[in-house]
Amino acid sequence: MGWIDKVNKWLLKRIHPWAIERVKTDREGTTLIRVDGGSWFIRWSDVQGIAVLKQADGGIPYPIGDFALHIHAVGSTLAIVDETVAGYKELCQEIPRRLEGVVPYEKCAVELMASSQEAGKLIFRRAAS
Repeated sequence: MGWIDKVNKWLLKRIHPWAIERVKTDREGTTLIRVDGGSWFIRWSDVQGIAVLKQADGGIPYPIGDFALHIHAVGSTLAIVDETVAGYKELCQEIPRRLEGVVPYEKCAVELMASSQEAGKLIFRRAAS
């Protein structure tokens, strides 16, 4: 890692200590690890909805990907996982294995890239019980 990368990482920790740096996913759920070292765990059974959103740069001073997952869980928990986060690909692969009725991420991403009008697509919503 070069000195510029080290400076950027240090600055990001001060600018957005709540930003997600890494995601670890297993059969129980997903652990979101923040830049400041804190973390929280979301069980698959607590996930209420997931949307794939197209992101616009908008002059944001830190790297963002083209897409992000917005995960809504029980208790109004909202997690935003950008595609530049370590473990993002694995999370996208695990979602259809753990949540029934998920629209494939790849399908939504292609549709969003092709559309200039749509900013996001819901890929999962838990049925009301």
